[in-house]
Amino acid sequence: MSQNPSAWTHPWRRLRALSHITLLWHHRDHDEAYGITDFAAGTISLRSDLDQAGRRSTLLHECLHVERGPALAGVLAAREELRVRREAARILLPNIRAVGEALAWAHTLEEAAGELWVDVDTLRDRLDFLHPAELHYLRARLDDGQDARTVVGDAGDVGAWSA
Repeated sequence: MSQNPSAWTHPWRRLRALSHITLLWHHRDHDEAYGITDFAAGTISLRSDLDQAGRRSTLLHECLHVERGPALAGVLAAREELRVRREAARILLPNIRAVGEALAWAHTLEEAAGELWVDVDTLRDRLDFLHPAELHYLRARLDDGQDARTVVGDAGDVGAWSA
C-alpha cells in the first residue's frame, strides 16, 4: 500500500497502489456480482453497468479484499465479507454528521446515498455497523419531533421513511 494517506480513502488511487492487480469489466449477464476479486489471476472485475457511486463503492470493497488476502471458505469467508463491508463503509463514510445531514433532508435512502457519493448498500452497511455514540447522534439528529424521515433502530437498522 502506498505511503500517501489519500490513497487509502480514494478507491482509484488505492487500486493504482496495488500495481499487481489488473482492472477488468464484466457484464451483468456474465455475473450478477458488482465486483469480483480473482487472487490467482491478479484481477478485480467491476460490473460495467454500475454508476459512479457504485464503481467507487465496489472498487474500494474489492481493493480491501486484495489487501486482506484470500479468505477460507464457509463461516470464515462470511466473517471476512462482513469485515470488508464494515471497513469499506467506514472509509467511504467516515463523518457520521455528514451521514446524518444527508439522511435528514433526503426522502429516500437512494437520495441520501447519492448525496454521500456511495451506493445504497454501502450506506446501509454504515448504518448497520454504527458505534453506540454514532447511533445516539443519529437518533438525536433525526428525531426532530415533527418530520423524522428515518428511524434508526436498536441495531442501527434504518426503518421506513415517512414524510
